[in-house]
Amino acid sequence: MRLNNRDFLELLIEKGVTHLHHANTVATSITFIENNGLLSRGDVADNGLFQTEQASDEDDIRFDVWGDVFVDTVDLHGLFPRQNLYGPVLFKFNLEFLLNDDLHIWVTKNNPMFWTDNLTEEDKYFQSVDELKKRWYQFDTQRKMVTIRKSKKPILFQYLEEIIIDNPKVIINGNIRLKLESMNALYFATEKHPNLRRLIRERECKYCFCTKNYLDDIPAAELARLFLPKNHLYFD
Repeated sequence: MRLNNRDFLELLIEKGVTHLHHANTVATSITFIENNGLLSRGDVADNGLFQTEQASDEDDIRFDVWGDVFVDTVDLHGLFPRQNLYGPVLFKFNLEFLLNDDLHIWVTKNNPMFWTDNLTEEDKYFQSVDELKKRWYQFDTQRKMVTIRKSKKPILFQYLEEIIIDNPKVIINGNIRLKLESMNALYFATEKHPNLRRLIRERECKYCFCTKNYLDDIPAAELARLFLPKNHLYFD
């Protein structure tokens, strides 16, 4: 159910939410940069653009969210002391885009990858800002996913404040330094977008397991998928 944008904005401010966030791989993020905005996975596919596969793709198509752009009310890398599972690049947006009534805002009660066929729309989505306000603390933060429905075009970059990239502190395939390769890829992608290049930041983690997880738990091929651009020799 579509929420009232301004009422939703007021609720976020009341709850202390200051920004909305979208995380993705380096390769998919470059597609966003080249097109000057976030795109739904469906729109990327329909326009013949590149994106890395996600485990949720089949479910997204099945439950009709393939054409939606997803953002989170918090930086999940900060909420949990580990890396964001969707990718090491974080786009951080201010809340002003909620003043744009052309953007249709819905909020889920759980990640669509956990939906089942027997769920109703009331089970899947908050039906009003009032319901969301009353039940805010009944649902974990990561389950309340903000979706921009059927945008059909690149969106939100006029509200972008930072592009934050993880430093995994890992070398793969003998001499591939992921920090260097990913940062170089983002700088190359923003060569013609100086307004975006100045927003690139390296994430600084203090009390976090991300670097340990990148080193110990993620295979080299998966690290390449997360951190390398699609034209890199070792990208798979």
